[in-house]
Amino acid sequence: MGKEWIEQLAGDLKEKGRDAAESYGREQHRAGIIDAEGKVFFLAAVAAIEQDFTEIRSQLQGSPISCETSIVRTGPAEVKLTRSRFPWFDATLKHNDADVTLDYARGRGVAPDKVIEDTTEHTLAHYSFQVDPQDKMTLGESFGDAPKSFETADEFSKHIVELLFKV
Repeated sequence: MGKEWIEQLAGDLKEKGRDAAESYGREQHRAGIIDAEGKVFFLAAVAAIEQDFTEIRSQLQGSPISCETSIVRTGPAEVKLTRSRFPWFDATLKHNDADVTLDYARGRGVAPDKVIEDTTEHTLAHYSFQVDPQDKMTLGESFGDAPKSFETADEFSKHIVELLFKV
């Protein structure tokens, strides 16, 4: 008889905590999808960027604006993207959990000697993985008036290449 208040309290906790527990479970499920598929998406995007750079190099061969455009893996989830002229860019693309960032500087002419330092203006683009209620993962711009969303690694790689080469 003295434990009725405990039964009442437990009942209230079950009722009120159910929504929070279900929400937590959904978030954990989405985080698991991002963890499993995010790195695969990032690596596929890097491979597509490499292919795009190769195709651009081929298309520009023999042109006065032809120069080396490189992609170098600097870590398991990081690549360095560079081009020395017409246009030049110096960028780092990183994947970290649910986020992808592109830190870059670019210009029309020839690259300065020291790029992406305090003396060079650079931009940081931020993207986040999201999972919809049907468990489909996309990568979307985190900021902007009309943020873009990318369903495939190829769409994202095209965006990155166009962003870097746009002058």
